[in-house]
Amino acid sequence: MVRRWCRTFSDGCQKVEDIPRAGRTRTSTSDANVGKVDDMIRANRRINIDEVAEELGISHERAQNIIHDILRYRKVSARWVP
Repeated sequence: MVRRWCRTFSDGCQKVEDIPRAGRTRTSTSDANVGKVDDMIRANRRINIDEVAEELGISHERAQNIIHDILRYRKVSARWVP
């Protein structure tokens, strides 16, 4: 890898940023799913991450990401609070 970097820089490429790559977009963290998760939590504050993931058909990790990182909810006394 270091040899490839040295060759790239010696060829005149001065960019250090990654080039854009084709990849799968994150469809699980769409605004629609975020809204649905928020509605589910407001309807039942005792719901758990596995139930949210199963209801929406998304992975446990994406459900946890939406709840904790996007909506900024945390568990207090077995209830989700903002």
